[in-house]
Amino acid sequence: MKKIAFLFLLVAANAFAQLRGPAPQILVPAAGSVQSANGTFFHSDIAIFNYRNEPQTILLQWLPRGTSGLTGTLVQMRVSALSGVISEDFVGFFLHQTGLGAILVTALGGDGGMAPDPAGRLVVTERIWTAQPGTTGTASQTFPTLATSEINTQVPAILGQRIDDRYRTNVGIVNLSSAEVSFDVLQNSDDPTFAPIVQTVTVPPFAMQQVSAQTFKATALQIRITPKSAISPTQWVAYGSSVDNVTGDSWSSIGMTVLPAP
Repeated sequence: MKKIAFLFLLVAANAFAQLRGPAPQILVPAAGSVQSANGTFFHSDIAIFNYRNEPQTILLQWLPRGTSGLTGTLVQMRVSALSGVISEDFVGFFLHQTGLGAILVTALGGDGGMAPDPAGRLVVTERIWTAQPGTTGTASQTFPTLATSEINTQVPAILGQRIDDRYRTNVGIVNLSSAEVSFDVLQNSDDPTFAPIVQTVTVPPFAMQQVSAQTFKATALQIRITPKSAISPTQWVAYGSSVDNVTGDSWSSIGMTVLPAP
């Protein structure tokens, strides 16, 4: 058993904002149809369920990587009562997009307008997958989705990822505000031979950005993200994702807000 030295005190944390039941608006923090390293090609297997006894119009908003999504792709669809839609390549099939981004899924009112429907009862699930190089099988991970009403991100810690010769790690940030925001991404290692590393990431409005963690070695990688300009804690989300360099096997975690001792 290896002891881990924490960069900052982990005493108490708020609940994860991961989806716990039906909600009128849901964020998929990372989705795509994108070529990656070492023969992998990642797709998003997404399902959207309507848990109402009547049809629901929903709005899909694509939040692209690295460019503003304020005037971006909007797709409306009608989901039957107590039914759903699903695709193993949701980004390509329903949004007609390639590359990486995030998706905001919103229940709309029945008047034909763009007003959100607070009575919406949506559930969204996601599996990110790739054909496993050199085999006929796949490698995948379940990726968390979030009810926007429960987002409360304040200097989050991303824990449970790895980076070394076997694994690479990416860090993603979703900006739901109408302004460009820069963030400091701090990496810390349990290996004392590696000093902490900071890189600054700028995220356009209504967009996401994903960056590779810097060259590092950490069995217990710790990442902390700090906004460099004002943004509401309800308007941004961060995540980490590690990928096996050989098989494409991967896992992810949503940033967790760490609170000081009482």
